[in-house]
Amino acid sequence: MMQLEEQPRRRRVMDTSNGEARRAVAEIVARFSSWRLDLARFSALAERRFTADDLNTMLARCAEIEAELLAARTELIVGLAEAPQRVSGHSRVVDVERAFDNIDASVKQLRGKLTQ
Repeated sequence: MMQLEEQPRRRRVMDTSNGEARRAVAEIVARFSSWRLDLARFSALAERRFTADDLNTMLARCAEIEAELLAARTELIVGLAEAPQRVSGHSRVVDVERAFDNIDASVKQLRGKLTQ
């Protein structure tokens, strides 16, 4: 009888892109809650009467949020510059970039409401 030659088993390649993407955006995602909270609070206040001091505080915070957004975007780009495509193009990263756009739009909308 002929003996079958045993083929070496191929190792399974593990895709770690989800974990890598999660770690890459974790610190940035943690900042979203304070931005969203401030924007929600200011949007509610903008619907009511507010003082000149309130206006100055809200406009100053809008400027801070925009600067923080720019810094976070830059941090994300630099942090992913050498990452493999499967990490930098991961849906988690895309969702964070989309969230940046949404917060930026909210800031612009609030600023428009405050300065009309």
